[in-house]
Amino acid sequence: MPKAKVSKQQYFEYVLGKHIKWMRSLGLNVDDKGDIIKSSNISNTEGYYPTADLSDIQPEKQPKLSNKICGNGGKKVDNSWKIEASKNYTIVPAYNKGPYMVVNKSDLKTAGRKV
Repeated sequence: MPKAKVSKQQYFEYVLGKHIKWMRSLGLNVDDKGDIIKSSNISNTEGYYPTADLSDIQPEKQPKLSNKICGNGGKKVDNSWKIEASKNYTIVPAYNKGPYMVVNKSDLKTAGRKV
């Protein structure tokens, strides 16, 4: 027996119900249509005040935001020593022609051969 096809309206009501349940789990005051019920009448000059109580969130537990990073963001790490050290090494195929390996430049003549 084939499955009964769900109409678009029934599917929309099902998905809207799940969305409203999720919004209520976040602590928002939501009506049955999915609209957020504001806690008071708010004019454009006062701004928006959330209905959830956010006073228990500690400021040190919140992640750092990009608009709160002070100064130029810190100092750039100097990696010039890595470039100088890598000048003494090169990458060559191993003896068994499988993976590559890092070899000192003084051992370069015997790198791909059995010694």
